[in-house]
Amino acid sequence: MAVRRFLGKVFYPVIYEGDAADAAGALEKAAVTNNKQKEVPVFTPSSQRCEEMRWGVSQLLCAEESGLRIGRVFEAARREVFFWPKNNKGLFFCPRAGERVPIALTGLRILVFETKIAFFEMDFELQNLPLTDAMNATYYLCEPKDEANHFEYENRVFDPETRQTHVEPASFTLMQWFLRCAEFLPGCRNFENRPLASTTSKPLLYGYYLLDEKPQNFEAVACNIAQNYKLSYKNAADNARDHVLQTFENSCWCASYNGAVNVSFAVEDEGTNRFFETTFPHKWATEYLLLFIATIHQKYAVQKYLDDLGELACPHYDYDLMWRLLQQGEIMQEKCTLLKNRCFFQLPSHVEHVNRVYNFLQWCFDIPGYTASLDEEVENSVSVCKSYISRIKNIEDLEKQIRGIKNEMSVALITASITCLTFFNSAYTTLRSLFSGNFGEIGVSAVVLTGTFLATIIGAVYKLFAQTDDIREVREKLEKLKGQVVSR
Repeated sequence: MAVRRFLGKVFYPVIYEGDAADAAGALEKAAVTNNKQKEVPVFTPSSQRCEEMRWGVSQLLCAEESGLRIGRVFEAARREVFFWPKNNKGLFFCPRAGERVPIALTGLRILVFETKIAFFEMDFELQNLPLTDAMNATYYLCEPKDEANHFEYENRVFDPETRQTHVEPASFTLMQWFLRCAEFLPGCRNFENRPLASTTSKPLLYGYYLLDEKPQNFEAVACNIAQNYKLSYKNAADNARDHVLQTFENSCWCASYNGAVNVSFAVEDEGTNRFFETTFPHKWATEYLLLFIATIHQKYAVQKYLDDLGELACPHYDYDLMWRLLQQGEIMQEKCTLLKNRCFFQLPSHVEHVNRVYNFLQWCFDIPGYTASLDEEVENSVSVCKSYISRIKNIEDLEKQIRGIKNEMSVALITASITCLTFFNSAYTTLRSLFSGNFGEIGVSAVVLTGTFLATIIGAVYKLFAQTDDIREVREKLEKLKGQVVSR
């Protein structure tokens, strides 16, 4: 089984710091000194072209300034900055296992999105290889962690003294290329919470196989291709329904979390073959590529927001901290709504099978599941913060109530004390006459004063006991609420 042609793109997802304008500015300002001692730009602004998309979708990665644009595209203008040879003559990819294969590195782009997500895109081409070798190459091209996966070529070096050119062997690894790209993006980091040089996760493959004939056991082969597995991995044909979308009799899309690849094969109809040799590769690099980029951006943007929401989860709480977390949660809620409004869409094209491919990619990358998880996490984070703050507010209200009752008790005692001091002598004389039986010495005014004195004392004592019971009840409520709050 021979591969007439394989077009491939490998996407490395990363996160950057600052805003998109700063990241784009850093790429625009990047420059190197060429052989003529002139400073030349490393990147040139570009865009992701498409022709059959709705106008709004077609503007997502346009070069022009647009309110619909969610990201910018920069194309590398200096191959040598990234260790690449000036041309592809004698360039080979050498995997850690299997045959080394001739390869053409056809382009390098950096895609920067407003969500602080970026992709390093490496474009390559393979031709006239056995299917086994082509699948082996694509498998290891997505393994940057292994230094054994590298490129080799003969570098022609000009000696200004002898005015002669000689050839020197040269090589570079996938990880060296990846780290070189990262140098141009401010605050670049991976999704693994580890140094970039220790990155282990595999990038995503986007590809197009044009085969000379339909493979035997095509469904099992397609499942391997969907998951970017080597052909030696024995996949079950029954999995085809999960990973394969048949769009034409001789063409299907194979997709999984690891990427998306179209597999087409030659038939007896020369008109059909010309379409898949010329027109379809163009659509693969424009319409379908935009849908793929939009889908993987959705996935990684949601993943980043989920990681950000995870930082709001805290095992120890206090009131000030929860207020800050609530504010951050509400900001995240707004950001998530904006993300869905700007970066998610349905029915991107007026062409039915293009929309089918987009829906297939959405399903294979589990975009509905990611968005549902994001909505739930946002709601939970905000709800937890609001619930905690509500309990704290209740605690504060009860503490204020206790202080109010104590203040009332103090006022009552002070009032009673003043009353006692005011009427004490008269009340004392009246009470002595009453107890000694000298009723003639007790006047009406004395009785009134004595009654006021006694009523004040009795009222103060009664109120004191009543408010003490109130304080006890409020404190019991307070302790129950505090028991629901985790202290720092």
